[in-house]
Amino acid sequence: MQRLKDSLSTFHALCLGMIFSTLFVIKFGLIPTYAYYFIWQSTFVFLIIAIVLSIYFNKSKLFVLLLFPLFFTLCLAFPNTLFTKLSVQAFWHIAPLITALGYLLIYALQERGLFSSFGTLRTSIGLIILGIGYAGLKYFSPALLQALDTPILHVSLQGLSKASDFILIIAIISLLFVFLISLLFEIQSQKAPFWMLFAQMVPLLFLQESNHFVLFCLVASWIAIAALVHDAYRMAYIDTLTNVPSRRALEERFLRLGSHYIIAMVDIDFFKKFNDKFGHDIGDDVLKLVAKELTHVKNGGKVYRYGGEEFTILFNGKKKEECIMALEEVREHIFRRGFAIRDKNRPEKAPKELQSSTTVKKERLSVSIGVALSAKGKTPQEIIKIADDALYKAKESGRNCLICL
Repeated sequence: MQRLKDSLSTFHALCLGMIFSTLFVIKFGLIPTYAYYFIWQSTFVFLIIAIVLSIYFNKSKLFVLLLFPLFFTLCLAFPNTLFTKLSVQAFWHIAPLITALGYLLIYALQERGLFSSFGTLRTSIGLIILGIGYAGLKYFSPALLQALDTPILHVSLQGLSKASDFILIIAIISLLFVFLISLLFEIQSQKAPFWMLFAQMVPLLFLQESNHFVLFCLVASWIAIAALVHDAYRMAYIDTLTNVPSRRALEERFLRLGSHYIIAMVDIDFFKKFNDKFGHDIGDDVLKLVAKELTHVKNGGKVYRYGGEEFTILFNGKKKEECIMALEEVREHIFRRGFAIRDKNRPEKAPKELQSSTTVKKERLSVSIGVALSAKGKTPQEIIKIADDALYKAKESGRNCLICL
């Protein structure tokens, strides 16, 4: 779980870094004027790539939300084709308002895939909002301008941005809403919309220059692509139940191993008993608990889920004695900890007075470990087979022990 949190923090840092780097480049005029032609072309290309990836990975939220920067970039690129005359005031009023409202409404809907009735509903809502945005741009009037610019607070907020009070408040509400909801998710494609919206609001609220807006739309497309690629990697290399790297990640790690390494095979003792006696839900909880405890192994051990109730711990370039001590420590900790099975009928909130009747039953939980050291002329696959043989010897020796061959 700590590695997952570190990964999420890295993604946030990446997005923030891209946004502030773009602001730095704009502030100091590091992009020559002629380069913006290529930026416009690149923005369309990367937005289309991001949209195609969102379709391929069946992500309806990202698909619809990416339509907003694409639509408004098209409006700026082809003002005479899409409109009789595109008003500058119309764009800088309608674009931030529609984008903020669109993200607010679309992100509020639960993700259930693009190719479903829910995906069709979300796409329809997005297209309707964009249709309203198109009508607002085409039929923008002095009356609408006055309505949007009417102060709604005793103290005007226009000193904070170039947008009106109403638009700024809607944008802030949308950003806060998307950010708070994104905290509930652990996958990047659900967190990316906040940074995509943030990237678009910077030029829409503060800069209001078409080249800068398109540049930030390019950044938004990069954020979406980075999130989709990361989630694809996570699906391929991270076990979804235990949140530790999967067997595929282990096999890839074998390709980059040095000549000195140690492999430990870990198996949960009497795991079938948990499934048969308490059900597969409890069995899954046992797997998650053991995986979490194994991630705390010291001496640089890396944990992988090998399959079923088996885990692999890989030590690269470490001394045998230190690895054995680290493995024994985590084995003993799992045994001392045990596994608490709570009563299914327990109340959601703890009672004010503790009852004498026990609602928590603690089951014995232990693991057996087989360890093998790297040897000249043997592949990691052969070493893992030796570790597996050591594991079976540990099972035959009474379980809850470690044997090294």
